[in-house]
Amino acid sequence: MKSCIIFACTIVSKQRLVVLHRFLESFKEDFADCDIFVGVNCVSLPEVEGLIMSYGLNIVSMSRCQDHLYTQSDASAYQTALKDLTASGKRYDNYWFLHTKSGVNDHSDYLREWYIESFLKNRHSIESFMHDTPGIGSYGMLGLEFDKDRQYNESDCEIALFDNKLTDDLPCTHSNFFYIHTLYVIGKEPMEKFLGLISDLWYNSKLDRYYFEGVFPFIVSRAGYFPYIENRYSCSGLDLQPLVEEWVDANNLESYREYANAFKTNFTFHQLNPPYVNSNT
Repeated sequence: MKSCIIFACTIVSKQRLVVLHRFLESFKEDFADCDIFVGVNCVSLPEVEGLIMSYGLNIVSMSRCQDHLYTQSDASAYQTALKDLTASGKRYDNYWFLHTKSGVNDHSDYLREWYIESFLKNRHSIESFMHDTPGIGSYGMLGLEFDKDRQYNESDCEIALFDNKLTDDLPCTHSNFFYIHTLYVIGKEPMEKFLGLISDLWYNSKLDRYYFEGVFPFIVSRAGYFPYIENRYSCSGLDLQPLVEEWVDANNLESYREYANAFKTNFTFHQLNPPYVNSNT
């Protein structure tokens, strides 16, 4: 299996360079064989590119987002990295979407460390699980339920992911939960589906601030793959299993039912107030 990292970097002060070091150290330890596509938000310190290159990683590309596309979140940096991925023509079995969590402030330092220790360090077991389990299209750690009665601000760009309009390319409704914190793995098939549906319009449009948290991961469920989440309970304490089973029933995906009954952990994760830390922090 060949994996890559889509890395979104936002470091706006010298005090937070420690965050970038922490992720680069993790990449060197656990992802040394991976290609890395780096998107740097335009507000980042000028020295971040040099620091990234100093680690001797397999940096395939590194570009800064254009000022007019900056979303005040990791979304614009992810978009920039994906533009370079597309230009490279390279394709992979696993796409790790990772960003400099806590790169702007220290409010979520504990979350950064938890993800590095509980998610990144388990790379090989996660990839093996995705490879060996038919239909698994993504893997994330923590989620938040989708509230059908809430008016969301998240918006699509070019293709309808958040909008549940069914098409030949997107034959299923989206799942009833979001991955939060914008750190997850997307498998080969849904990623190639997404890249095949977007055009230059997507790469040159200013995205919704929360696009990669509240919109993009829906490519997995909309394309008919199972979005695996490790923790059964959402960050608001709700049991996600019935919501996932509801999605299975609505889309006649009976073969996935056992996956909804096999979430690995059932802990209630300590969160900040408001209920979860937004991706831009």
